[in-house]
Amino acid sequence: MPELKSTYALAAAEQMSLVGVFLGGVSVTILVTIVVFSSSSKSVNWIVGTSALAACSLLTSVIASLRLSVALHPDLPEAFMADSSQIWMLWSTMIIGYGVGVMSLITSIGLSGWLKSRNTGWLTSAIAGTTMMFFVFTSIFG
Repeated sequence: MPELKSTYALAAAEQMSLVGVFLGGVSVTILVTIVVFSSSSKSVNWIVGTSALAACSLLTSVIASLRLSVALHPDLPEAFMADSSQIWMLWSTMIIGYGVGVMSLITSIGLSGWLKSRNTGWLTSAIAGTTMMFFVFTSIFG
C-alpha cells in the first residue's frame, strides 16, 4: 500500500469536510422538504431513503475528515498522535462516506422528477445517471 503523506491527507481532509458539510446540508434540506410536503408514494419513500443515506454518509465523512485533520495537525502533541492504521481507517471512512453520500444525493435528485411527471422523471434520472458516470470516472481517473 502506498504511503499517505500527512500534508496531502491534511489538505484533502480540510477540503472534504467543507464540501461534505455543504452537501450534507443539501441532503437534509431535500429530506425534510420531501417528508413535510409530500405524499406517501413509492418515489417519495425512495427519495427519503436516499436523502437520509446521503446525509448520514456525508456526516460520517465530515466527522472522519475532522478527526483526520486533528490527527495530522503538525502541532499535535506526540502523546496524542495516531498510528498509521488509525490514519488509514479515518482516510478510508472519509473517502467511502463521501462517495456513498454523493452517489445517494445524486440518486435522490434523479428520483425527484418522478414526483412531477413520468417525462420529468425520465429526464432527471438520465441527468443523474450521467452525473454518476462523471463522478465515478473523475474519482477513478482524476
